[in-house]
Amino acid sequence: MNDKIKFCPVSSTQNILMGKWKLPILWALHNKTMRFNELQKLMTTISRGVLTQQLRELERDKLVNRKVYREVPPKVEYSLTEIGVSFIPIMIEIIKWGTGYIKKTKKCNMDICILNGFPCEKCYRDID
Repeated sequence: MNDKIKFCPVSSTQNILMGKWKLPILWALHNKTMRFNELQKLMTTISRGVLTQQLRELERDKLVNRKVYREVPPKVEYSLTEIGVSFIPIMIEIIKWGTGYIKKTKKCNMDICILNGFPCEKCYRDID
């Protein structure tokens, strides 16, 4: 038996991105550094606990950087790491694929996007 551990790139990617909010968080951070409350306001239906968990997992997986400022009240900012930034072109391709899928199948759960401040028009604009 081979002692080397083999990793599946598909499973690794799936495990890193598993979670309802990880892709929207990465997309929200792709243009700017944001504080926790800014992210929560952008994603109105996410709970504080879930947002905290998703951010911790993205930080653990080295896609998101968490910077703590030692001041009162405490200030924490989130931004993409180099690895996180490298995923943005892939997200753009996912958006393009999703756009084509919606056009061909007429299936879209737009309510989720609208509730969370991600109207489809914004996605269309961002990929052009």
